[in-house]
Amino acid sequence: MIAKRVKLLSAAFLAIALAQGQTVKLLPDPGFIPYATYYISSIDLSTGASDVQFFGFRLSEESGDYTSNEVWASLEFKVTMVSPTLDITDPAVVIHMRTDPFQMEADVRISNTALSTQITSLFDMSVPPKEISLSGRLVEVIDIAKFEDLLSAVVSTGKLADGKYGFQVLVRSGSSSDDASMIVTDEMLEVILVTTPTSLNLIGPGGEPANLSENTVFSPYPIFQWETEPCSGCESLIRIARYDPEAHSSPEEAIQDVTVFPMDQTIGWASVGLATNFQYPLSGAIDLEPGQAYVWQVQKKLPTTAGAESFTSPIFAFTVADLTQSAAASSAVLHPVLQQLKEIIGESQFEAYFGADGDLNGFEPSGTYVVNGMEVSVDEVFRLLRQFSDGSQNMISISVE
Repeated sequence: MIAKRVKLLSAAFLAIALAQGQTVKLLPDPGFIPYATYYISSIDLSTGASDVQFFGFRLSEESGDYTSNEVWASLEFKVTMVSPTLDITDPAVVIHMRTDPFQMEADVRISNTALSTQITSLFDMSVPPKEISLSGRLVEVIDIAKFEDLLSAVVSTGKLADGKYGFQVLVRSGSSSDDASMIVTDEMLEVILVTTPTSLNLIGPGGEPANLSENTVFSPYPIFQWETEPCSGCESLIRIARYDPEAHSSPEEAIQDVTVFPMDQTIGWASVGLATNFQYPLSGAIDLEPGQAYVWQVQKKLPTTAGAESFTSPIFAFTVADLTQSAAASSAVLHPVLQQLKEIIGESQFEAYFGADGDLNGFEPSGTYVVNGMEVSVDEVFRLLRQFSDGSQNMISISVE
């Protein structure tokens, strides 16, 4: 009974002590910054110094009161990695840093670029800013030589290996500079899967330039599609140019010539964001002409700690059919969505619905598409049509209004 009372009193005193202590929080500013590739040269493993920002936070006392009691804080920053391809199955510390306690008289912006064993001070956010004495130390750093495969990867590429990286920032705070009395008052953890993108495969329209006669499209607004690994912050860009075998010595020369898209010849490439498909636009591009050949290519741009990097796909070529010289001259050019639907369900079934005697003869998509009761973009429609085509999705029913 006495032992229980002692424990209750101890808990009560602890609660009072914590209530009187200072609580410093981490506010994203902007938080963790992901990259597709991390270069080991971005961090000086001997000091922890880096000129590339991995994170940025604002340290802020929760109540905003810096005068009633002293506010002291210290920071920890740790990077860990797991890479099964390198037989690193348990989290290995890449770098672990910690600062000594420092006094806060206002909010403080902090980022990894300000943390190293060489740092001596930083400035808070008061007006005018006050200088804060600060020192940091390395708690642990990876010994690359112990990981033979990792060492080989770093030496040959300069990059950290593909794997799962954990970025942890935590703050301890209290009302005195006594490190032992400070408690963790906030913690941020970000886990990033790093997979170096290496593939960029074009699907269509067209194919190898050597087989140009076999690669004909019947729509002046074809759908350009490609495949690549997803990655954080990556961007796809496209360029399309006319290909005249008599004027161009090669498809490579043609793709470097005047582009029909983008129209602005000063930019070279047009961004399509994260998409892996692109419909030739109705405006903002030079019309694709019947009977003419074209080449196209995609570039993938990815952010790294050494700056943006990019790589390009092979070149595909295609010819736009000249319907005035074919038996289908009197037929209207199909809308791209209908064209792709026709390729999926087959010509005979398509004609049964959309042909001269079909219930949907003359139908043209209005631009509004609903999938499973939700309105979606045309990009989502094309994505689903590709999945129907490769069998990864099944179509239950289609209704037309």
